[in-house]
Amino acid sequence: MRVRMLTSWEERCGIATYSSDLVSALRQTDGVDEVEVVPSSFKLPPRTTYAAMGAALSAGDVAHVQHSYAFFGGMHPLRNAWPILAGAVRRPTLVTVHELDLRATGLLGLPPAMEERYKRWFNRCVFRHGAVGRWLVHAEELRDGLLSLGVPQDRLTYRPIPVPEPPDHRPDPAPLRKELRLEGKRPLVILGFLSRRKGYEVALAALRDLPSDIVLLAAGGEHAADRSGTEAWLRTQASEAGVADRLRITGYLSDGKLEQATALAEVVLAPFTQMSASASLSYALARRKAVIASDLPENRRLGCVRLTPPGDAQALARAIRDLVESPSERGRLEVAALAYAKENSFPALAGSTLEIYRQLIEEKSSKR
Repeated sequence: MRVRMLTSWEERCGIATYSSDLVSALRQTDGVDEVEVVPSSFKLPPRTTYAAMGAALSAGDVAHVQHSYAFFGGMHPLRNAWPILAGAVRRPTLVTVHELDLRATGLLGLPPAMEERYKRWFNRCVFRHGAVGRWLVHAEELRDGLLSLGVPQDRLTYRPIPVPEPPDHRPDPAPLRKELRLEGKRPLVILGFLSRRKGYEVALAALRDLPSDIVLLAAGGEHAADRSGTEAWLRTQASEAGVADRLRITGYLSDGKLEQATALAEVVLAPFTQMSASASLSYALARRKAVIASDLPENRRLGCVRLTPPGDAQALARAIRDLVESPSERGRLEVAALAYAKENSFPALAGSTLEIYRQLIEEKSSKR
């Protein structure tokens, strides 16, 4: 089978990292002869390019699109190029949905009720486009949202977000510890691109109830598609909480330094206020780290993280104190993280994805 996959590629992007791991796993899967990438980007090409991208997707036996609104010009109907690409695809198509925006945010300049109606209409046009044969999601929230738009349940597959392979050896975090002035400190780490939904303000408030040697390390920088000034907002939050001297923001990290930052963590935090699926949380589990996460639907099924109520800084502080002071409890979570990582690997996802490809091709053949 020949697969063509549209995705961001070799960029500072979580979807690009995810796709690189999936492509590697697919190329090692029996039944897949080749996987070629059709690169997309947050740096939008001219609209005329999308027809060529659709034609490139049609060069295989099956097309697979990793969907982000930003790949196609956002949610403005006159700028979004999804209809151009989808209309040019001539092969059975699977879409992996990485985000689904149905809430009123005020960013479109519409009254809340009107914005929600608009977003439902827009998303039905995108995800129920006639070119799409099947859908894949990594979060129950995304599954439920697509079902609410009328996506057929028997064509929608949910799989937990896969966990990448960890490195063979844990890196020495000492150089990064020195660089970030963390000698004598116990870092709590929030991994990945800066995003307001990650609950940094909850973690900063929790610091006030913890010993002064416990600090927060935001191991990442702003995403290329973020124009909202998240880093400045985060520094303001730290100042208002009175813990500005206990916050470190690394900026974008190379793969090696991200490994060091993760190794530094006493505990990895994921105090998200909202989420669908989290590649950064999976990254931590792959590295056998004890994780404290918000008690949100997608986290309850993990069985290998400590859960606290979303937005509750005091509960988060208690959980942090319990783990940093209890090596045995940290160890239990680390063992559970490793077991989860082995069960939910990229090779396992590649096998499930190949089955979806086969179903698409069979359905296409039966209609001829």
